[in-house]
Amino acid sequence: MQIPAFLLRKLYIKGSLQNLPDGFQFKIKNTLSPGTAIGMTPLKVDKVDFPLDATTIMAEASKITASEITENKTFPIKVGVEITIQVKGKPLAKGEHTLDIGIKTKEAGSLAFDVKDALA
Repeated sequence: MQIPAFLLRKLYIKGSLQNLPDGFQFKIKNTLSPGTAIGMTPLKVDKVDFPLDATTIMAEASKITASEITENKTFPIKVGVEITIQVKGKPLAKGEHTLDIGIKTKEAGSLAFDVKDALA
C-alpha cells in the first residue's frame, strides 16, 4: 500500500524544527494508522545527508538510534503520539529548510516525503 507524499507531509508538526547545542530536532505525529518502523534512510536537509548513527528517534519512553532500527529491532509508530527526531551535528542556519524523510514500515513498505520548515 503506497501512501501519497501529500498525506505523509501532514505527519510533520509545522514549526517544530529547532536547533540544539549539538544539532537540531523536529517532530512528527502519526495521524494515519499504527505502524512499525523496520528501517530508515538517512535524513536529508537541503540535500545534505545526515548519518543514521547521528539520528535519534524518541517517543514516549522509547529511544533508539536510527541505525539500530531493523526488522528484528523495530520502533512502534503509534497513532496520536509525537515522535521527536534529533540529529547530532552542526546546527542549521536561520531560514527555510527542506527536510527529506524516509522510513521503511512493516505495514506499508517504504515511505518517503519532504517538508519545508523554517528556523527563526
